[in-house]
Amino acid sequence: MRVVNSVGYPDQNLSHFRSTDIWSSGSDADVVDSSGWLGRYLTDLYPTYLTNPPAVPPAIQIGGFGSLTFNDLDRNSLAVSVSDPRQLEEIAENGQLYDLNNLPECLYGDQLGYLRSVANSTFQYAEVISDAADAGRNAVEYPRHGLANSLATVARLIKGNLGTKLYMVTLDGFDTHARQDTTHPQLMMQLAGAIQSFYTDLAAAGWADKVLAMTFSEFGRRVQQNASRGTDHGAAAPLMLFGGEINGSTIQGQRPNLSDLDGAGNLKFDTDF
Repeated sequence: MRVVNSVGYPDQNLSHFRSTDIWSSGSDADVVDSSGWLGRYLTDLYPTYLTNPPAVPPAIQIGGFGSLTFNDLDRNSLAVSVSDPRQLEEIAENGQLYDLNNLPECLYGDQLGYLRSVANSTFQYAEVISDAADAGRNAVEYPRHGLANSLATVARLIKGNLGTKLYMVTLDGFDTHARQDTTHPQLMMQLAGAIQSFYTDLAAAGWADKVLAMTFSEFGRRVQQNASRGTDHGAAAPLMLFGGEINGSTIQGQRPNLSDLDGAGNLKFDTDF
């Protein structure tokens, strides 16, 4: 495990939505970019993704959410979003592929093309995802909560040799404006238990040294406690990394200085995200 202290960016935006977009796009706080940093990376690898997608999905989001992180320059997501891989098998058997070429040249055509491309990518990968999930087996019992379930699915897909290199999962609840003293420890316990089970599971099949996991969030928390036993939106925050190839368990980056805060009472960042 590696902890990187005091990660952030200049002119921290304290909006959940805007700061999430900044992190997802990899842009400066004063730049609005509709593409994601991993979406641009995947576009370089697969420039004809929409018309000639690779044999396996380049990225998968576990859960019914979307992220700007995987958007290309035209706002098309290059990730497949699933909640249960086996549900996709039924779609693959009963669905049909849509034409992306014969579209009207108007806003409606743009929107129709986007929906068809998303549907096509789902149909394209439904069978391979389901086959990998069936081939992979969890070797440990995971805790019973959302993050652990998501990582159990990721482990099955990895061990089933799907071949996808990028996965995104989510643990909600860290917006602790109230009762942080009870909520935050519970969330950290969920994270710890899920990660421990995940890497124990991967190690059973020789995968633990081949997988790197990293946490990130749109911002940290303010130092001063509010009237509801919580803290409000802040700036700098730690990142945590896990994996068999990490050289030791260390903390790096500038130690947070509670006596040297910015004008809003927030920690100052040391490492630009």
